[in-house]
Amino acid sequence: MESNRTLKVFDDPEKLAFGAARYIAGLLDEGHSSENKFSMALSGGSTPTRLYEILSEEPFKSTVNWERVEFFWVDERCVPPSEKGSNYWLVNELLLRKIYIPSENVHRIRGELSQEEAVSDYRSELISYFTGHDVSFDLVILGFGEDGHTAALFPGSKEISDVRSLVLPTEGTYEDRPSKRITLGLRALNKSRNVIVLGTGVSKADIVKKVFLDRDSELPVSKISPEEGRLIWLLDKDAARSLPDRFLSQSS
Repeated sequence: MESNRTLKVFDDPEKLAFGAARYIAGLLDEGHSSENKFSMALSGGSTPTRLYEILSEEPFKSTVNWERVEFFWVDERCVPPSEKGSNYWLVNELLLRKIYIPSENVHRIRGELSQEEAVSDYRSELISYFTGHDVSFDLVILGFGEDGHTAALFPGSKEISDVRSLVLPTEGTYEDRPSKRITLGLRALNKSRNVIVLGTGVSKADIVKKVFLDRDSELPVSKISPEEGRLIWLLDKDAARSLPDRFLSQSS
């Protein structure tokens, strides 16, 4: 195992989602934040959906101090925020509208703009929030696809070799859904203090094998390695089915 990477395996997706929620609440309790704020970058997709629902329910709804959380997005499709294809729409429906969160704490990617304008706008938002310091989120939540993509960084794209850009325009086809997107670059992702990678289902088992056993360094999700932060992979048993006991014995 890499020194900064931890693996935890859960019996099923429901237990994984609760485990992730408890981990996030624990980070907030530990005070891993800057100036009493906690910056969190969220992903869309199906994997974190249940996690967002759980965070919007008790006990997390009332025990987490949501007012100090600053919400950002890992990536976004170039669509208006009112469309169901929007990652902002997903998080807003499942979490934001169910908790008390000041509007100024929501830093969405403006997918309704042109791709170039959205990249520039989000880059400016990040630079303004982090006030001249390098972008360093307290927490980033990621999933990964059956092709090994994460965020909107796709296999074989030039974006996975770009370690200088904070925000990137990208275009990828996944599950027959081609779309233009805006994504955080590896520079921002790998400066994060904590990164959670979520994976569920047998369809993710091959990618898990390639990352942990084959050490396939060309997969986008393999390139997630915080320089000084913590990386925790949370998998269910189906996603971890290809891993030998020496990996599973290190999980809980």
